[in-house]
Amino acid sequence: MQKILVAHDGSKSSDKALKKAVELAVKFNTSLTVLSVIPELYLTELSGVDRSRIFDALSRETTEAMEKIRKSLSGKSMDVKTLIRQGDPAEKILETAQKMKAELIVTGSHGRHGTKKFLLGSVSSKVVDYSKCPVLVVK
Repeated sequence: MQKILVAHDGSKSSDKALKKAVELAVKFNTSLTVLSVIPELYLTELSGVDRSRIFDALSRETTEAMEKIRKSLSGKSMDVKTLIRQGDPAEKILETAQKMKAELIVTGSHGRHGTKKFLLGSVSSKVVDYSKCPVLVVK
């Protein structure tokens, strides 16, 4: 195994996925890419200005979170990259995995907007269904 991609959205589930991905990356001496996706805002009730403000706030929050992750992993004996993309989270995870030729995708079972009444969240479920490489869903 050479490359692991872990999806992170700031949820407790994605924190658990990151922890597991770090364990695997260290154990197997692989590179780790941490990906966060800023979702598109389709709230038609909002004006363009409000949508822009929300997007800017999400972008700042995501950038700060990824910088914190990068710093926390800087002492680990592995190559770590952080990426931020914008769009549909599942699509961007799959697209990034394919581009980087990831050999494993690690994701949490539920994201920020997940619900415990479903076995898998919609993003993790879609990633499992469409990934060309193995996917580890961390609960």
